[in-house]
Amino acid sequence: MRFETREIAIIVVFSALGAVLSVPVGHLGNYLKTFPAIPLGTGQILAGFHVFPAAITMMLVRRRGAAAATGTVKGLVEAVLFSFHGFSVIIMSGVQGLVLDAAAIFFGYDSKVGLCLGCGLSAASNVAYLQFFLRLGFPVEVFTMMYVLAFVSGVVLGGYLTDTVYSMVKRRIEI
Repeated sequence: MRFETREIAIIVVFSALGAVLSVPVGHLGNYLKTFPAIPLGTGQILAGFHVFPAAITMMLVRRRGAAAATGTVKGLVEAVLFSFHGFSVIIMSGVQGLVLDAAAIFFGYDSKVGLCLGCGLSAASNVAYLQFFLRLGFPVEVFTMMYVLAFVSGVVLGGYLTDTVYSMVKRRIEI
């Protein structure tokens, strides 16, 4: 995996911006569970925001491994910025990038459906990490709701938003 200087710059910039965005979004999602009327796990409705930086980088760079590299660097920066997940955010973000890269390999970079599906699965992989690796003891119903919310958020805030932003950028500059 050898990236050109321009591609490394894109990965670093979007990783840093993504980390700076993800820390407050993560805390906001965590605070949602403190409201009595909102069920546990509702914070996953914001999961698509965590996927957006890796997805837009993947679309701009269009090389295998770009999303995984962006996710991992984003996780490193996010851990330093005091993410409430701690250092486990490095692995979580890296896995999200790997899922995006796998979707791009399977569907291609020009598939809007593939992008949306990849972002949805990438956001849901966050919940899988919480369930199977951090071993959170929530009931099955809570995890089911978290998977659905994360997937929908990933499709809308990750995939659709990425496709829209990428289309706007592509019309204005030569990529």
